[in-house]
Amino acid sequence: MNRKLQLFLLVGFLFILEVTLFYNEYFYLNFLVKFLIGGLLIYFYRSQIQGDLITSDKLFFTASVFGFLGEIGFMYPKTEVLTSALVFVYLVEHQLYISLLRQPGYLNKNLSNFDLLRKGWPFILTAFLFFGFFLMEIVPDSIFVLMIFYVFQFAILGAYSLTLSKGLKGKVFIILGVVLIAISDILSSWYLFLGEFKFAYIIIRGIYISSKFLLAYGFILNLKRNQTDNLNHWDMGDK
Repeated sequence: MNRKLQLFLLVGFLFILEVTLFYNEYFYLNFLVKFLIGGLLIYFYRSQIQGDLITSDKLFFTASVFGFLGEIGFMYPKTEVLTSALVFVYLVEHQLYISLLRQPGYLNKNLSNFDLLRKGWPFILTAFLFFGFFLMEIVPDSIFVLMIFYVFQFAILGAYSLTLSKGLKGKVFIILGVVLIAISDILSSWYLFLGEFKFAYIIIRGIYISSKFLLAYGFILNLKRNQTDNLNHWDMGDK
């Protein structure tokens, strides 16, 4: 059994443990397991690269930190102050992913606004419908402006993922990761503003964790480094 498979099995086990601790209200232990899963995500990414960290690495790690801060917020009672903090944290996370996708080599050259609209319309339309027919009526006035920025970033992140260069090796994984982030965001909004639904925690966390590992896999495939073999390092002891 190779190390990548062992790592994913360990993440699956920790996810089951996290869910069990949440529903049994062992919140401090739940927090610890979240931290371990986040640590495995960083390990999965870092163990496959050689040399010093580049800008893309730093952006991904920083986004992961803000994502982890957002996860902590779900452990506490939902209040307007907490919800505002959560939206702000996810705003920063999304912006970091957008900045990562704008790094050289990810997007098609000479990308115009028309190209962004033509290729990214599924996310743009979803964001418009999501805000216009769902969030507008239920979002508290205290965080209304934050949510406008949030939905705008939701659309931009999705549109950028659909305009990635054709030759990008990790394109499919990045798109899938962004799609899962979008689904997670929509379900999280339902959870925050309308209340819990059946298996809410399991579904939201499962989708969220999957999105992070898909993004990590996609981003790492496209990192260009000055290595002796000019290839990404994928040796995790599989041989």
